[in-house]
Amino acid sequence: MKKKKTFSVSPTKKRKKTKWFDVFITAFVILTIGGFLVGVMIFNYQQDSKKYEMYENLKFPPAPGEGINPKMVCMVKDMYMGIDQVPVSVQDKTYYACCDQCIRDLNNDQSVRYAIDPYSKVRVDKAFAFITMNPEKKGAILYFESTNNAKKYLDK
Repeated sequence: MKKKKTFSVSPTKKRKKTKWFDVFITAFVILTIGGFLVGVMIFNYQQDSKKYEMYENLKFPPAPGEGINPKMVCMVKDMYMGIDQVPVSVQDKTYYACCDQCIRDLNNDQSVRYAIDPYSKVRVDKAFAFITMNPEKKGAILYFESTNNAKKYLDK
């Protein structure tokens, strides 16, 4: 009886291909998951640093009499917000608002864009006013015609 010859691929060659393929897939998965986790950590760090910056601004608002950057104020609620607000352009003037309702009010209601200077009792456009903290109400602001009016009012 004659034995039939069979041809087969040697198991060692097949194993080597499979082994390198498995190593490649494992390394790819590890790098992908690692990259994702590093990305999540970076994103969280950036968010935390933004929150910290916001809280630092809120903890230490400017003293009454010091000028406030108009970007930090909601000009509808007349409140110091501590972070940049949304700019709203109306008739080539820039006002700032904190929410959609305030944006709508600035665009539609002219009276919202003006305030009364507490010292001179003159109507002042909020886009051009000197803005400072109200010493009597926490977080509230006052609008003045000038820095001199603010100093005179606060020295009373």
